[in-house]
Amino acid sequence: MLVTRWKTPVVINDRGIRITLTSPEEAINWLAHERDQRSSKWRHAWQTCRAVHEGRLPADEARSAVQLVAHGRH
Repeated sequence: MLVTRWKTPVVINDRGIRITLTSPEEAINWLAHERDQRSSKWRHAWQTCRAVHEGRLPADEARSAVQLVAHGRH
C-alpha cells in the first residue's frame, strides 16, 4: 500500500480530543467517521484523498481539501 506522508500534519480539535492526520490514508479513515458526509467539501476531500492514494494527484492537494473539511466543522 502506498502511503504518502505530509510534511505538516492536519490537526483537528474535536470537543476536547486532538486528532492529528499525517497522510491521505489517515484522512480517509477520519473522513469515513466524520458526522457530515453529505457536504461538497467532504466529497471533494474524499475523492482527492483517494486520488492521492492511487497516485493520480500530489499529496498536498489532499491536505488542502482535508483542511477545508476540518476547519468548516466549527
